[in-house]
Amino acid sequence: MSTYVYLECLNHDPVLSSDGEVGQHLYDLPRIRDEIARRDLFVANANSGLGIDYGDHFTNNAARFLATHPRCAIGIRDEYGRPHSINHDVAAG
Repeated sequence: MSTYVYLECLNHDPVLSSDGEVGQHLYDLPRIRDEIARRDLFVANANSGLGIDYGDHFTNNAARFLATHPRCAIGIRDEYGRPHSINHDVAAG
């Protein structure tokens, strides 16, 4: 079953959600967590002005959102409003 997943910037009130989904299934959570952990890379690439395409719609959405929130607390939430941990040591879901 498809479950769209979005990033959130928790430093805003109300919380800001990514414009596009960063995953389509809960099994995407490990990749999404890796992308959050590599936020500095996305910020540096965005600042380079090279317009890097990561070759994946979901990763491009994550990179764009993370680059525009370089120091903010980030959360993960699915389309049903359920939050998901950004930590790898937490089971998916």
